[in-house]
Amino acid sequence: MGFNSNRTGINQCIIWMKLIFLEGKLPVNIHPHSVSLVVAPIPLGTMKDMWNQRFQGDTYYYGLQPNAHFKAFIESLKPGCLLLPGEGEGRNAVYAASLGWQVTAMDYSDEAQKKAFALAEKQGVTLNYDLGAVEGYQPKANTYDVIACIFLHLPAEVRHQVYQNLRKGLKPGGYFFVTGFTKQQLQYDSGGPKNEDWLFSADELEKELAGLTILRNQEQLITLDEGDIHAGEAAIVEFIGRKAE
Repeated sequence: MGFNSNRTGINQCIIWMKLIFLEGKLPVNIHPHSVSLVVAPIPLGTMKDMWNQRFQGDTYYYGLQPNAHFKAFIESLKPGCLLLPGEGEGRNAVYAASLGWQVTAMDYSDEAQKKAFALAEKQGVTLNYDLGAVEGYQPKANTYDVIACIFLHLPAEVRHQVYQNLRKGLKPGGYFFVTGFTKQQLQYDSGGPKNEDWLFSADELEKELAGLTILRNQEQLITLDEGDIHAGEAAIVEFIGRKAE
């Protein structure tokens, strides 16, 4: 596995909006639609500094418990190898490891990585955690029993390419799990980007993950209780697809 630094087109760019749109925390003088098309190739170190600032401190901003949909799904399977791109502070990775999964998490921030390792140590489990941008992440082919993208929000064009890269890492018979905010989430203040292009629908997931056998693809209105950031009524989608044996 690793990172490809020779991406073309939009994948050569680092999306600085990732922090601006992160969970709707916009600067007061910027309207989301006024920057919806801005893409800037800024230094990798700068992005890393911004992510680290976002995650520094002792607070686990999305809480310590795993996402409820991911929890129910991962508990239904025999433990194997799991990849969690964009995992952040480690709540899902640590829970899966506690069930016996061999977990590889990845994210941009080494502050998030430190917190994930601290949580893993507290729970008495181990996990791998790679640092880097998910836009360039290239998992080793045919390696993972499950790849789970949990609130991994990116511009639509970038998201599509990321999914194509990630799904190559699935073993035959492996599962691709997605949960995140739908476009209806713009009506709610319980978290998520405030730009429609960063949100997705069940129909979009069906198209972007074509070729997988769809086991579940459902939009839902739920009540989130995930730390300080994800709290309240929310519009989400849950997708589970399986690669052919």
